Amino acid sequence: METHCKLLLYLDRRRYLINMRDVCKDFIVNLDEKTIRKFPPLRFLLEIDVMDMYDLLPSLGDFLLREPLKWQSICNDIFYACFKSIDSEYVQNVESAQLAVILRLKSVPRYLSSDSRNSLKSISGLLVTISKPASYVYHTVWSCPEECEGNEVILHYIPKHPPKCYVCKSVLYENGGFRRCGEQVKATFKIKNSLLCKTFNIVDDLIPYLRLGARYILTTVILKKSIFVWSLQETNVLQAPITTPIPCDIKELFEACDGLPWKFIYCLASSIGVQISPLNCFMHVKINLLLSLASVKANILTNSSILHFLAAGHDTGYVGNLMKEAAKIADRHILLGNSNSSVSTSLIASSGGVCLMPFPFHTYNQKQTYEILSAIETGEISTSKAKIECAVWTQGNDFKKIVLYNVASIFGNVTRGDYGEYSDDLGDFILEQTSEPVKISNEEIEALKDVALYIDLVAGYEVSLDKATEALLSNYFLAARKERPKAVSIGSMNALVAICMTSARLCRRSVTNIQDAVFAIWLHVSGIPEPRFAPEEYLGTPGDIRRLQVIMSNFKGWLEQFTGSVIM
Repeated sequence: METHCKLLLYLDRRRYLINMRDVCKDFIVNLDEKTIRKFPPLRFLLEIDVMDMYDLLPSLGDFLLREPLKWQSICNDIFYACFKSIDSEYVQNVESAQLAVILRLKSVPRYLSSDSRNSLKSISGLLVTISKPASYVYHTVWSCPEECEGNEVILHYIPKHPPKCYVCKSVLYENGGFRRCGEQVKATFKIKNSLLCKTFNIVDDLIPYLRLGARYILTTVILKKSIFVWSLQETNVLQAPITTPIPCDIKELFEACDGLPWKFIYCLASSIGVQISPLNCFMHVKINLLLSLASVKANILTNSSILHFLAAGHDTGYVGNLMKEAAKIADRHILLGNSNSSVSTSLIASSGGVCLMPFPFHTYNQKQTYEILSAIETGEISTSKAKIECAVWTQGNDFKKIVLYNVASIFGNVTRGDYGEYSDDLGDFILEQTSEPVKISNEEIEALKDVALYIDLVAGYEVSLDKATEALLSNYFLAARKERPKAVSIGSMNALVAICMTSARLCRRSVTNIQDAVFAIWLHVSGIPEPRFAPEEYLGTPGDIRRLQVIMSNFKGWLEQFTGSVIM
């Protein structure tokens, strides 16, 4: 009885009792002699702030977590008592089974969730698929064939076996016209830290909150053979404060690089795939992978453009391995391949992360490649009408030039893969591995963790283009289009802008500068299929940072002549 009093006190203090009474009055106003014989149902939506309840009555909050069904049953009793308190001739003809309270919870503390059966439990997951709405029964009326007075039975489900009359023990039949139905959908979630997806029935008022690719915390009641979803809340990632300290090693690295984007990002990217390839190989690949990772997390917080990854070369086997290693830094990654051939499901399931295409691009069937390119170009997944919120990584080793130009125009940027220039280094690396296999040191693991943490910290920076950067990108785009229109598409301009903004974001700046533009153009020219605009000696990505500085200085001189711009 003490629990009933506490719950009644809480509902009164938060003015829920007044709302219950108002709903009951509106219900009675619409009753007459004809409608009351049809046993109309009345449901009251009760939204409870659990943290507010803990602040006011902690014991009541504990009882809700331990015994949610009993808690709801008490709410039903209170709701029926409110109904009985109204002065009307129809009140006596309404049964308690016709009234029900639908609980919806918010601000449920996850660390207070209980693991025992019949208790509340929070589940975190990403919404992958939603079925079409279907009807379900929440109110049925069963009558006696002998017409015994007062023996109609109201149930909130359809029983496996019809009930019997309490008086004559006859089998009751259902009054189909009195049945009340609602809408429900089957929603499949990719559960955090679980290999398997789970499907839940989401009903009525919760359906409008569902959005493919969004992450939710579901408050559920787990019974012996079923799981009921009481509420769901979409989770949003918050920006880290600008004053948040960054890892000491990265701070020292940034100062040692004098804040130059090409030098700093080059050093950050060198932490990727240390055990897969030598440090001085595939730096162009590693830089673009790092930029793509940063753009995905920035898209979640600032809705900025996502940089997709397309690598081309004679042999891209090592590129594929580097892609798999870099994808581990992302919040999630899904492989589109033999066991998972659905493009739409892969793109949705990898929201906030990376959709990885481990096989060469040309090995996927025409339908898959069309869906991928369409999603990147339009920003929407055509089959589900959901927004694409992941980066697509792919590579190919036998692109024909015309095909590469068409695909690159949608991806916006091409990464230079393996054209045979690293054969000697790779041969020595493989030979060394056969005698002394490479072991991942604790320093390398911590370095990758620091890179992932640093991306999280800087992802929330709102970046804008300054006039000098915009002018240089515009001049380069016009000059390149005049030189070779096929090599530079509209998508290339979008990628150049996105690289500039991502470069500034990684350097913790809210405004781009001319160095970001030079770096973006250098990456773009380096990935263009041969023959390229700039001399070959200006486009290499050496393992020595000093050689890279010489290359960048020479590239700036060429860029000034090519665009007619003055680069300070």
